[in-house]
This record gives sequence, C-alpha cells and structure tokens, in this order.
Amino acid sequence: MILNISMFNLLFLVLVIPISFLLEGIRRKLMARMQNRIGPPIWQPFYDVIKLFEKGESDSSANENIIFRAVPLLYFIITFSLFLFIPFPIVSFHLDFILFIYIFILSGALYIILGVVSNSPYGYIGSMRDISLMLCYEIVFAIVIFTFVTFTNIQSLADFNEMWMILKLPIASACLFMITLVETRITPYDTVEAYTEIIGSAETEFSGKGLAFFEISKNLKLAFFVFLTTLLFFGFKDLITFSIFSLIMLFVLVFTEATTCRYRMDQTLNILIIVLFFAILELIRINFMTW
Repeated sequence: MILNISMFNLLFLVLVIPISFLLEGIRRKLMARMQNRIGPPIWQPFYDVIKLFEKGESDSSANENIIFRAVPLLYFIITFSLFLFIPFPIVSFHLDFILFIYIFILSGALYIILGVVSNSPYGYIGSMRDISLMLCYEIVFAIVIFTFVTFTNIQSLADFNEMWMILKLPIASACLFMITLVETRITPYDTVEAYTEIIGSAETEFSGKGLAFFEISKNLKLAFFVFLTTLLFFGFKDLITFSIFSLIMLFVLVFTEATTCRYRMDQTLNILIIVLFFAILELIRINFMTW
C-alpha cells in the first residue's frame, strides 16, 4: 500500500466537504436560473447543515433503534472514504479499484438501510425501489470501472493518466453518465427519492444530526460523481483545468435535471437493463476493437 500524503492531497481531503457544499449551492443556483428564478444564495447548503446540527432529533419511534441513529454517520464515513481514491488519491495499491467498487456498493447499501430502519412507508418504498435498481446500476458501475481500467492497462486508480477517454470509450462513458444521474437522484432517474411521490424517501423521518449527516453525504455523492466523470472522461489533473471541466460536468447535470421529467419506476428499470447490456458490450468490444 502506498500513501500519497502530499500537502495538496491532504488539503483537498480536508476541504472536500465545503467544496461539495459549494457545488450543491452552484447546482441550486443554476437550476433556479434555468427555471427563471433567483434561487437561494450559493452558501445556502452551509446554512442548512449548520442549522440541522443545532436542531433536536426526530420524535419518530424509529429513533429508539440504535441502527437508525448510527447509519447516517456510517453512510457519511463510507461516502467520504471514496475520496481517498479519486480525484487526487491518497491511498493506492495493486488492484485498489476493487476496494473502491466495494466501498461504492457499501455506500449504496447503507442508503437502503436508512430507508428500511426509518419506520416510514415512504422510506421503505424508496429503499425497495433502490434495491430493484441497484441490481442493475451497481453492476453497470463495476463493469464501467473495469472497462476503463482494462483499456488503460493500469493496476491502480492512481496510475490513471489517459486523456479524452470519452472519445475512446464513448459507450462506457455514456453508461457512467447514466449511472451518475441515478446515483445523484437527478431527473429523469430520481425515482428512488421522488419528492412529489414519496417525499424524499429515506430522509423523511430524520432530523437534527442524523439528517445533517444525510445531507452532507448527498452533497459528497454529487461532488464524487462530478469529479469521477471529469477524471475518467477528460483526464485532466492540474487543478485549474480540472476545476473548469468539473464545473462543465456540473452544468450538464443541472441542465439534464432542468429539462427532463421523471420516469416511472418500470421505465427506469427497463432503461438500466439496456444500459447494462451496452456496458457489457463495451467491455467485450475493447478486447477486439479500439478506436
């Protein structure tokens, strides 16, 4: 195992939470402007989380369950640990992408547990939806990561230095973008949370510190996918260029959210099955034909 403990990497890891808040604030502002609204200030996510930490816990009967109280913190820790690998890796070792995929799947599993233990029908329905979709999108994510790793012939994510992979692996890149929409709950694939149907799913019964950790984790998940897609699609690692293309990816995600409507659960599942097929096709293709 190699620890890349440079000042820059450590500083980024320390600042990744406020950076994720800033990206969420920009997302809200862009969404508002696209809908011809003024929108909240960019700093609003900071105010939201601070206020949640000052609030008391929920009076829900589920609050008596120790798992209900512990899972939001675990969800935050696991989601935060994804940044040990990308975009500026601190931990690297042979075949570290396998652990990376495992941690990613564990993060999704903890989200499902959040809904199940919330003692809320909305949370339970959201978790059941996520389980159904997870059978597709987690597999697609793993296949896409393996596709990028196989194509670039690397043994560690820290060794990734290819540029403009979006042109070399267009199908895998499109599949990863679809998974990004599902994981960040962006329309048309926000079926799991669906505020107009199940009022946010897992977070319905949470309040105070539990909801604060939940919101921080959601912001981190958005930042994670913005950074991951920027790194794999374009490959830039210098800070300025990477930041510019990260903002471009964020704009694309917001534009997608502002211009699409939600698919039904069955529609989302059918599309993800098609995405799974193309992800497998791309993994097979790179062994016989490249461009």
